[in-house]
Amino acid sequence: MSEYPSRCAECGGMMSVSTDPIPFELRGLTLMVPGIEHSTCSACGEVVVALHDTECLQREAARRYREHRGLLAPDEIRALRRSLGLSQAAFEHLLGIGAKTVVRWEKGTILQSATADRLMRVIRETPQAV
Repeated sequence: MSEYPSRCAECGGMMSVSTDPIPFELRGLTLMVPGIEHSTCSACGEVVVALHDTECLQREAARRYREHRGLLAPDEIRALRRSLGLSQAAFEHLLGIGAKTVVRWEKGTILQSATADRLMRVIRETPQAV
């Protein structure tokens, strides 16, 4: 038995499995994320992604968003924090952000704001600003 339904829950149309790019909206930007197996309704376009693939879809969409907007990548944030010799909690305190935010940025599970990104770039380029 397939992990995808054969009929669309929205309209009853036929579903087909594909790895075609999936449109994913993130902060007002629609990104096309390829390579994730999913099922699409031929009638209404409804997309169903298996639970085990949703995190991959979200991470890839976030990566593409960061790239499109020119935001620091998770490994760049981690490298900056480490270059300052700060724990994640101390870096959060320095930036004036909530607990576990840096953890999530470094894991790539959430995106930093453009303001936070600019501040980190200033700190990276001018460490004495700390």
